[in-house]
Amino acid sequence: MPLFYFHRRDAAACPDDVRCELRNLDEALAEANRIARTAIARAADPMRLRREALDIENESRSVVARVMFADVLQSTAS
Repeated sequence: MPLFYFHRRDAAACPDDVRCELRNLDEALAEANRIARTAIARAADPMRLRREALDIENESRSVVARVMFADVLQSTAS
């Protein structure tokens, strides 16, 4: 299975990437949304995360997709 990396892009440095073996990009997108929802749920002020993003990188560490926290915030508010 391909290896995907999830790297949080924000003002603060991200010390550790999350990596998962997943079947395809669709599964990686679902995992990125889950990671973003968890970060939002744990945040003291979730609205401060709206400018952040989670990059999905392939095994070559090339960005193949980006999940914006603003989009996840909007979908969880609906």
